[in-house]
Amino acid sequence: MEKEEKIVVVLLVMALSSLSTAYLFFGSDLAGAGQSPGGEALQYTHESEVGEKVTLDAEVLSKRFTYTGDHLLLEVDFDSEVLSVFIPKTAGAEALSGSINEGDFISIKGKISEYEGKKEIKVERKEDITLK
Repeated sequence: MEKEEKIVVVLLVMALSSLSTAYLFFGSDLAGAGQSPGGEALQYTHESEVGEKVTLDAEVLSKRFTYTGDHLLLEVDFDSEVLSVFIPKTAGAEALSGSINEGDFISIKGKISEYEGKKEIKVERKEDITLK
């Protein structure tokens, strides 16, 4: 091996060992950020952050399909404020639209995302929304 190749190998080994050490000390904390210790969804609050898995019981104020993509958008009442719930077409938007009506109380599980500067809950599977 040439001198330059040896230096590159040493630098790669040092970088890998640094990443391994960081993962051992911080990896488990970072992997569970925004979740309860069991990996379950937390109750949604005004302080919930983007990326957290949350659960919420709320009343449906309105429902409509997006203009493009056939995604379902619900507006729900949370603590006298309107919160959006985004249900992608791939998560069963059409099936859920047939079973959810305005005024229904639903239980929602999803991940907090941000759309146009506002928080919303993005549902990943149609089983994550149930009627109460």
